[in-house]
Amino acid sequence: MNIISKINKSLAERIDSIVYTTDKKTFKVSNQLTIDWANVLPEPPKNSSKETKKELKYLADITENLSISQKNLVYLVDKEPLDLYNDILRRHDLKMPREIFNKVWRMTEPVIMNLKYKFNRPRPEQLAKFYGLNINVTETKTHQTPAYPSGHTAYCAMGAYILSDVYPEHSSEFFGKIGDAGFARCLQGVHYPSDNEAAMVITGAVWQNIRYKIFPEIKPFRVD
Repeated sequence: MNIISKINKSLAERIDSIVYTTDKKTFKVSNQLTIDWANVLPEPPKNSSKETKKELKYLADITENLSISQKNLVYLVDKEPLDLYNDILRRHDLKMPREIFNKVWRMTEPVIMNLKYKFNRPRPEQLAKFYGLNINVTETKTHQTPAYPSGHTAYCAMGAYILSDVYPEHSSEFFGKIGDAGFARCLQGVHYPSDNEAAMVITGAVWQNIRYKIFPEIKPFRVD
Protein backbone atom coordinates (compact mmCIF):
# COMPACT_ATOMS: atom_id res chain seq x y z
CA MET A 1 0.00 0.00 0.00
CA ASN A 2 1.56 3.34 -1.04
CA ILE A 3 1.55 6.44 1.14
CA ILE A 4 -1.42 8.04 -0.71
CA SER A 5 -3.54 4.94 -0.15
CA LYS A 6 -2.60 4.94 3.53
CA ILE A 7 -3.61 8.58 3.86
CA ASN A 8 -6.90 7.95 2.07
CA LYS A 9 -7.65 4.95 4.28
CA SER A 10 -6.89 6.95 7.40
CA LEU A 11 -9.15 9.79 6.26
CA ALA A 12 -11.95 7.37 5.39
CA GLU A 13 -11.72 5.77 8.83
CA ARG A 14 -11.83 9.21 10.43
CA ILE A 15 -14.86 10.24 8.39
CA ASP A 16 -16.67 6.98 9.09
CA SER A 17 -16.22 7.49 12.83
CA ILE A 18 -18.22 10.74 12.77
CA VAL A 19 -21.69 10.48 14.29
CA TYR A 20 -24.36 13.05 14.96
CA THR A 21 -24.18 12.81 18.74
CA THR A 22 -22.63 10.83 21.56
CA ASP A 23 -25.96 10.88 23.43
CA LYS A 24 -27.97 7.67 23.48
CA LYS A 25 -31.74 8.03 23.64
CA THR A 26 -34.59 5.51 23.54
CA PHE A 27 -38.30 6.05 23.08
CA LYS A 28 -41.14 3.76 24.14
CA VAL A 29 -42.87 2.09 21.19
CA SER A 30 -46.51 1.01 21.35
CA ASN A 31 -47.06 -2.74 21.81
CA GLN A 32 -49.66 -2.49 19.06
CA LEU A 33 -46.77 -2.44 16.60
CA THR A 34 -45.82 -6.04 15.96
CA ILE A 35 -43.30 -5.71 13.13
CA ASP A 36 -39.57 -5.91 13.72
CA TRP A 37 -39.32 -2.17 13.07
CA ALA A 38 -35.75 -1.91 14.36
CA ASN A 39 -34.55 -4.04 11.44
CA VAL A 40 -36.70 -2.78 8.58
CA LEU A 41 -34.18 -0.26 7.28
CA PRO A 42 -30.70 -0.97 5.94
CA GLU A 43 -27.74 0.90 7.36
CA PRO A 44 -27.38 4.35 5.77
CA PRO A 45 -24.49 4.76 3.32
CA LYS A 46 -21.10 5.05 5.02
CA ASN A 47 -19.84 8.56 5.57
CA SER A 48 -16.88 7.85 3.31
CA SER A 49 -18.92 6.16 0.57
CA LYS A 50 -19.29 7.34 -3.02
CA GLU A 51 -23.05 7.57 -2.45
CA THR A 52 -22.64 9.94 0.50
CA LYS A 53 -20.15 12.06 -1.43
CA LYS A 54 -22.61 12.23 -4.33
CA GLU A 55 -25.45 13.20 -2.01
CA LEU A 56 -23.35 15.91 -0.36
CA LYS A 57 -22.39 17.35 -3.75
CA TYR A 58 -26.08 17.41 -4.69
CA LEU A 59 -26.95 19.24 -1.47
CA ALA A 60 -24.15 21.75 -1.96
CA ASP A 61 -25.45 22.50 -5.44
CA ILE A 62 -29.14 22.90 -4.62
CA THR A 63 -28.64 24.93 -1.43
CA GLU A 64 -26.31 27.44 -3.05
CA ASN A 65 -28.96 29.96 -4.06
CA LEU A 66 -32.59 29.25 -3.15
CA SER A 67 -35.38 30.96 -5.02
CA ILE A 68 -38.25 32.60 -3.15
CA SER A 69 -40.55 29.69 -3.98
CA GLN A 70 -37.95 27.21 -2.73
CA LYS A 71 -37.55 29.14 0.53
CA ASN A 72 -41.31 29.16 0.94
CA LEU A 73 -41.38 25.39 0.45
CA VAL A 74 -38.62 24.92 3.03
CA TYR A 75 -40.47 26.93 5.66
CA LEU A 76 -43.84 25.36 4.90
CA VAL A 77 -42.52 21.82 5.32
CA ASP A 78 -40.40 22.78 8.31
CA LYS A 79 -43.48 24.12 10.10
CA GLU A 80 -46.23 21.67 9.03
CA PRO A 81 -45.63 19.07 6.29
CA LEU A 82 -49.33 18.18 6.09
CA ASP A 83 -50.01 21.65 4.69
CA LEU A 84 -48.68 20.26 1.39
CA TYR A 85 -52.03 18.52 1.04
CA ASN A 86 -54.21 21.60 1.56
CA ASP A 87 -54.63 22.47 -2.12
CA ILE A 88 -55.63 18.91 -3.00
CA LEU A 89 -58.11 18.70 -0.15
CA ARG A 90 -59.69 22.06 -1.03
CA ARG A 91 -59.85 21.24 -4.72
CA HIS A 92 -61.78 18.03 -4.08
CA ASP A 93 -63.73 19.31 -1.06
CA LEU A 94 -62.11 16.78 1.26
CA LYS A 95 -61.30 16.78 4.94
CA MET A 96 -57.99 15.87 6.58
CA PRO A 97 -58.63 12.94 8.96
CA ARG A 98 -56.67 14.57 11.77
CA GLU A 99 -57.90 12.28 14.52
CA ILE A 100 -56.67 9.23 12.64
CA PHE A 101 -53.41 10.90 11.71
CA ASN A 102 -52.66 12.06 15.25
CA LYS A 103 -53.31 8.59 16.65
CA VAL A 104 -51.07 6.96 14.06
CA TRP A 105 -48.29 9.52 14.41
CA ARG A 106 -48.16 9.05 18.17
CA MET A 107 -47.33 5.42 17.42
CA THR A 108 -44.96 6.18 14.55
CA GLU A 109 -42.85 8.98 16.00
CA PRO A 110 -41.11 6.83 18.67
CA VAL A 111 -40.09 4.38 15.94
CA ILE A 112 -38.59 7.17 13.85
CA MET A 113 -36.78 8.63 16.85
CA ASN A 114 -35.37 5.26 17.94
CA LEU A 115 -34.08 4.64 14.43
CA LYS A 116 -32.46 8.06 14.30
CA TYR A 117 -30.47 7.34 17.43
CA LYS A 118 -29.77 3.75 16.40
CA PHE A 119 -28.11 4.79 13.13
CA ASN A 120 -26.80 8.12 14.52
CA ARG A 121 -26.10 9.47 11.05
CA PRO A 122 -24.43 12.88 11.04
CA ARG A 123 -26.21 15.74 9.38
CA PRO A 124 -24.83 16.76 5.96
CA GLU A 125 -23.21 19.90 7.32
CA GLN A 126 -21.05 17.78 9.66
CA LEU A 127 -19.50 15.88 6.74
CA ALA A 128 -19.42 18.47 3.97
CA LYS A 129 -16.17 20.10 5.11
CA PHE A 130 -14.29 16.82 4.75
CA TYR A 131 -15.20 16.84 1.07
CA GLY A 132 -14.40 20.51 0.55
CA LEU A 133 -18.08 21.30 0.10
CA ASN A 134 -20.27 24.04 1.51
CA ILE A 135 -23.91 23.37 2.33
CA ASN A 136 -25.98 26.46 3.02
CA VAL A 137 -28.23 25.29 5.80
CA THR A 138 -31.46 27.17 6.45
CA GLU A 139 -31.35 27.16 10.24
CA THR A 140 -34.51 26.25 12.14
CA LYS A 141 -35.25 24.29 15.31
CA THR A 142 -36.20 21.06 13.54
CA HIS A 143 -32.86 19.42 12.75
CA GLN A 144 -31.35 18.74 16.15
CA THR A 145 -31.46 14.94 15.90
CA PRO A 146 -29.55 12.38 13.82
CA ALA A 147 -30.40 12.47 10.13
CA TYR A 148 -31.58 8.95 9.17
CA PRO A 149 -34.50 8.56 8.53
CA SER A 150 -36.11 11.96 7.92
CA GLY A 151 -38.87 12.67 10.44
CA HIS A 152 -40.53 15.37 8.34
CA THR A 153 -40.66 13.14 5.28
CA ALA A 154 -42.03 10.29 7.39
CA TYR A 155 -44.68 12.63 8.79
CA CYS A 156 -45.73 13.69 5.30
CA ALA A 157 -45.61 10.11 4.03
CA MET A 158 -47.88 8.90 6.80
CA GLY A 159 -50.32 11.61 5.77
CA ALA A 160 -50.25 10.25 2.22
CA TYR A 161 -50.81 6.66 3.34
CA ILE A 162 -53.79 7.63 5.50
CA LEU A 163 -55.31 10.01 2.97
CA SER A 164 -54.94 7.43 0.22
CA ASP A 165 -56.82 4.84 2.27
CA VAL A 166 -59.57 7.32 3.07
CA TYR A 167 -59.74 8.81 -0.44
CA PRO A 168 -58.23 6.14 -2.71
CA GLU A 169 -59.35 7.87 -5.89
CA HIS A 170 -56.84 10.66 -5.16
CA SER A 171 -53.93 8.52 -3.97
CA SER A 172 -51.59 9.51 -6.80
CA GLU A 173 -51.97 13.18 -5.89
CA PHE A 174 -51.28 12.52 -2.22
CA PHE A 175 -48.22 10.38 -2.82
CA GLY A 176 -46.89 12.98 -5.24
CA LYS A 177 -46.47 15.41 -2.36
CA ILE A 178 -44.06 13.24 -0.40
CA GLY A 179 -41.33 14.11 -2.88
CA ASP A 180 -41.95 17.79 -2.20
CA ALA A 181 -41.44 17.23 1.54
CA GLY A 182 -38.20 15.36 0.97
CA PHE A 183 -36.95 17.93 -1.52
CA ALA A 184 -37.69 20.71 0.97
CA ARG A 185 -35.52 19.01 3.59
CA CYS A 186 -32.73 18.69 1.04
CA LEU A 187 -33.12 22.32 0.01
CA GLN A 188 -32.83 23.22 3.68
CA GLY A 189 -29.52 21.35 3.70
CA VAL A 190 -30.46 19.13 6.63
CA HIS A 191 -31.12 15.74 5.00
CA TYR A 192 -29.58 13.45 2.43
CA PRO A 193 -31.92 12.04 -0.26
CA SER A 194 -31.38 8.58 1.25
CA ASP A 195 -32.87 9.84 4.54
CA ASN A 196 -36.09 10.53 2.65
CA GLU A 197 -36.09 7.14 0.96
CA ALA A 198 -35.70 5.46 4.35
CA ALA A 199 -38.58 7.52 5.74
CA MET A 200 -40.89 6.20 3.03
CA VAL A 201 -39.90 2.60 3.72
CA ILE A 202 -40.36 2.63 7.49
CA THR A 203 -43.56 4.68 7.35
CA GLY A 204 -45.13 2.28 4.87
CA ALA A 205 -44.14 -0.69 7.04
CA VAL A 206 -45.67 0.88 10.16
CA TRP A 207 -48.90 1.80 8.39
CA GLN A 208 -49.38 -1.65 6.91
CA ASN A 209 -48.74 -3.19 10.33
CA ILE A 210 -51.38 -1.17 12.20
CA ARG A 211 -53.86 -0.12 9.55
CA TYR A 212 -56.18 -3.13 9.64
CA LYS A 213 -55.83 -3.72 13.37
CA ILE A 214 -56.62 -0.19 14.46
CA PHE A 215 -58.72 1.13 11.59
CA PRO A 216 -60.35 -1.97 10.06
CA GLU A 217 -63.17 -0.06 8.38
CA ILE A 218 -61.81 3.24 7.15
CA LYS A 219 -64.44 4.69 4.88
CA PRO A 220 -64.19 7.75 2.65
CA PHE A 221 -65.86 10.84 4.06
CA ARG A 222 -66.49 14.34 2.76
CA VAL A 223 -67.18 17.74 4.19
CA ASP A 224 -70.92 18.41 4.11
